[in-house]
Order: sequence, then structure tokens, then C-alpha cells
Amino acid sequence: MSTRNRFVEEAVSQALGRVDAFIDGERLARIPKGDLRAVLDAQLGHGSNSVRLASLFFTFYQLQDAAWDFSSIPIGIRGKWGDKRLANELNLRHIALHNSITAFGENLGWKGNVSAARLKGDNRFNRLAGMLESLAPEQRATAADYMAYRFAETRQLVAPLPPVGADVLTYARARLLFYRLIGIPSEGNVQQFLIAGFLHVHRRRFGHEIRTHHVHASDKFDATFSDIEEFREDVLVSAYEVTVRPDWKNRVSDFRAKMHGAGLRKYIIIASGVNSDDQLATPTAMLRFIEPYAQDIAVVDILDVINVFSAELSADELRQVVNQTYSFLASPTLCGRADIIERYTEAVSEWLDSIPD
Repeated sequence: MSTRNRFVEEAVSQALGRVDAFIDGERLARIPKGDLRAVLDAQLGHGSNSVRLASLFFTFYQLQDAAWDFSSIPIGIRGKWGDKRLANELNLRHIALHNSITAFGENLGWKGNVSAARLKGDNRFNRLAGMLESLAPEQRATAADYMAYRFAETRQLVAPLPPVGADVLTYARARLLFYRLIGIPSEGNVQQFLIAGFLHVHRRRFGHEIRTHHVHASDKFDATFSDIEEFREDVLVSAYEVTVRPDWKNRVSDFRAKMHGAGLRKYIIIASGVNSDDQLATPTAMLRFIEPYAQDIAVVDILDVINVFSAELSADELRQVVNQTYSFLASPTLCGRADIIERYTEAVSEWLDSIPD
């Protein structure tokens, strides 16, 4: 096991955090200019997978260790806290740029005592090391983000639902698929991200952006107002709470507070079992339940949402919903749980097998 080095660990964590941000749709704030971009692109295009991954690491290490000389190999770069962790985590994210290598430090010959090794004397890294050393602090952060973005854009997910025609994804068959998916035990993950998938595909017709969050995220900590938020030109226009918990009715005051905090005129709760709930099933009953809160709070059965979108969206859009939901589930920052992802893909596969030849 390599000696632990907190700068190595923090560099790996920061690199993974920025890769995750770009996977989740963040855009580059700045693009490296001129010679800097040329050097970074050369490292990204190097024939060695290990060189590409090590280059990502060093662009983030320079942000952590202010005393680094831009040439020596950091102690602790190898092992479970360094190169192996970075490679393994990128593999879990389905990143392809490093071709699933597992230990770039070992592959590059940095074994045992690496005190004599120098990046500036290594023709694989000397241009990168010299360029990073010459940069101003803001340029160094731009370089690191650029490398993380380029790794993130090589993410390869095998979509669970292959191209199928409108004769297969009919309204009735689509409902059957979505009802199966919504019934997967997943602590609310599949349910929330399926609704987010529907909204994502439908609202982009109008240029709106849908943002969703981890099911256990703290709204106050993350400065969010609901499970799913809809934006038009970065202005929040709608908020959706998705719940399959039986106790959600005890939290309507909390939802009202979120509504006030976001400055919204309407707040939408998408819940399971609404149509069979004596307090909500009829318009009169729902009015009695909602009216004491003196707010425009819409409570919709999750199955009704599925029914409407299954009728509204085209077969191609319905396929996009299935695969977008999978992408949300596979995102490390949103879910990333292998057990839930496996249940989801199995449900889609079983549905495909049920289609007559």
C-alpha cells in the first residue's frame, strides 16, 4: 500500500467531482487558449492510456499542493488512495478515455522509490509540467476543468432500450413498460428519475431545462426547492415533488414553505395512490384537504402522469425517456447504485422479451 498523501487524495476527489459535474450537464466556464489548449489536447491524444489519465491527475494535483515543484512524482500517487482509486471510479462512471486501465502509476514505471523520477525529464510529461508551472492560478483551474470535461464527454452508457418502432412503443405497451418501472423497489429513485425523464424529454420541446437531485439530498444544503426543478433561461418556473412514501401528507406545510422560498404560484406533488386515497380521490375531498394551506398545491397521481405522457410523446421520445431515466440512475451524484440499476435494466429487458415477434 502506498503512503497516504492528503494532496493526492484531495486531487483525486476533486477530479472525480468535476467529472461528475460535467456528466450532470455543467458547462465549461472558460476554454483554455492557444498554447495551453494545444498542450492539454496533446496529452489527451497521447497513445498511452496511462499518460492520459496521469495528465488528468497532475492538472488537479497542482491545485492542491502549493509546494509542488511540477516535476517530482508525489508520494502516495500509487495505490488505493491514488491511481487505483481514480481509475476505478472512472470505470464505474463508464468513462472511456483511459480505456479502463487500473493503475497508471505502475504502468508508467513509478514503482518503489520514485524520488529520482522527474516529469520535466520525461518526454511524456515535460511539456505539460512546464506549461502548468507557467500558468496563473485562474488558468490552472481552467486547465483542470478542461481535462475533466474531456474525460466526462467520453462516457459510454449502453442504453437499456434499443431503437424500436412506433409499432412496438404503442401507448398501451409504453404504459405497461412504465408501470413496471414505477413498481421497482428503489427507495424512490426510479420513480423520481422516471418523472424527471418524462419532463426532460417533453420540456425540451420548449427550450426548458430540467434539473433533478439525489433522493436524499437536503434541500436547504443544496439550495433547491424540490425533487425536480424546471427552468426557463435559468429562471425557476416550476417545482415538482415526487414521492411514494405513505407519510407525505404530513409534509404539506414543508412543501408550502418551499413554494414560498422559491416564489412560485403553484407547487406540484406527484404521489402514488392519490386516486385511491379517500382524502384526495375526488375533487371535493382534495379541496377539503388542500384548502387549509391557502396555496395552489396540485396533487397528482403518479400513474396519471405516466398515462398522459405516454399518450403525448412519440415512440422515439418515449424511448428517450427510458434511456434518460437510466442515465439519471447511473449518475454517481444522483444515484449510482448497482442494485437499482440492475433491477431497472432487467425490467426493460423483460418488457422487450414480452413483445411478440
